[in-house]
Amino acid sequence: MDVLQTVVANLTKEEVRGFKLWLNSTNSSEQRKDILLLDYIRKANNYNEDYIFGKLYEGNDKNSFYKLKHRLLEDLGNYLAMTYTGKSDANNIYWYLSLQQIFTQRSQPKVAHYYLLKAEKKGLAVEHYELLDIVYSVLIKLSGELSEIDPEIYISKQKANAILLNKMRETDQVLAAMAYRLKATQNFGSRDSNLTRLLNNTIRDFAKDETIKKSKAFQTKIYRLVSQVLIQRHDFEELERFMVTTYSKFEHEKWFDKSNHDTKLQMLVYLVNALFKNKKHTESLDYAETLGEEMEAYGQLLYEKYLFFYYNALVINYAQIDIVRGLKALDEMEREIKGKKNAYFDFFVLLNKASLQFFKKNYNEAVRNIVRLYVNDHYKKTDSSFKLKIAVAECIMQLEASDYSYVKKRIEQVRKDYATLLSLSDYKREKQLLDIIAEISSASSESDLNYINKKIEKFVRTEVKQEVEDGEILKYRNWLATRYKIGL
Repeated sequence: MDVLQTVVANLTKEEVRGFKLWLNSTNSSEQRKDILLLDYIRKANNYNEDYIFGKLYEGNDKNSFYKLKHRLLEDLGNYLAMTYTGKSDANNIYWYLSLQQIFTQRSQPKVAHYYLLKAEKKGLAVEHYELLDIVYSVLIKLSGELSEIDPEIYISKQKANAILLNKMRETDQVLAAMAYRLKATQNFGSRDSNLTRLLNNTIRDFAKDETIKKSKAFQTKIYRLVSQVLIQRHDFEELERFMVTTYSKFEHEKWFDKSNHDTKLQMLVYLVNALFKNKKHTESLDYAETLGEEMEAYGQLLYEKYLFFYYNALVINYAQIDIVRGLKALDEMEREIKGKKNAYFDFFVLLNKASLQFFKKNYNEAVRNIVRLYVNDHYKKTDSSFKLKIAVAECIMQLEASDYSYVKKRIEQVRKDYATLLSLSDYKREKQLLDIIAEISSASSESDLNYINKKIEKFVRTEVKQEVEDGEILKYRNWLATRYKIGL
């Protein structure tokens, strides 16, 4: 890995602009080689060192070029360090420590003391025990040069800080061991509470301090770690059990308050989605209503942030058990977001209205919503793979609306627009389905229908992973199985 290329690739436009201004403030020149090198690296699709060297230097000796690369990397590091000193608590403390080191070396212990006290104040405010340990060590050492510093005060502070630091390290050790064991253990079983045993055993093995497992902060970290692992594994049954237990524990311990209200709402979202995945729609809707009530708390503190999650919870569940109520929820969401100028919300409403109208067999209305979707600003930024799935869904809707001539034209257009994707194995199902729809719309005889029915039955009976079908706007196998009365 070329570190310079990686650093340059991660610069924002604002950082590049600021860095150039910073360089030019010391020596302004239109032909600064470091700025020219920076621009070459940023604009190059494929980094070609020989080409850049040839543009910047004559001859074959690359020593000057390598020195230029090194200086640019050093200057970028200095600029970023200075720029972000005040934007991170840890960076701020390091900055104070650097300043005290400068003035200690200049035999100015009083100035060094001033910066150490600033570092201590910031460290205490943000509970950065590791850096506080360094601050107290330097203060104790500095007491030998500055009589006004009482070393016993800082020895006592360092001992008290060490207790907190050890507890924090112990917590991190437990979490690291837990993360490893979770990743190494591929499944937990459905009834034997293997996950609970794994968590309890890890805490027992690595936590000597009994107060750790009773800590709200520690339990919050466990919740975040375990929930993410289970979501990545698509283990929604275990996620449901874990979330019900965790949410109940936080409620029982009265750990929820304004400071962690975001965590509470996030837990409710995970509960809603896990129960939905496990087809427990009534229970999922119960938690969705709790989510709606909690969004009103603390003067609607996080109302806007969780508005989408609330309506998404209603729509996905009602789509399975009560389409009419699902459409009402979308109408309510549309009224709620009116005037917010949020293209994604509009996109969500239109796409789901199209799907629910399709399930209600209002095919023309479904198509109208899809057509409206195509002019949505968010749709224009949507990934091509998702656009392909929307186009396939539209072809299904147009077929059910019996507009066969349009279906043929639309399929040709989709094949043309998404030719590259349709040539990939990941989109084999979309290609096959488009072929089937085209043949259905063109069938003119009994033999045509018999041939198509065999292809349809083969497509329906070919099993696919659940996550693949979950990514389809209209589940292809379910639609064909229902239309042609084929058992799944």
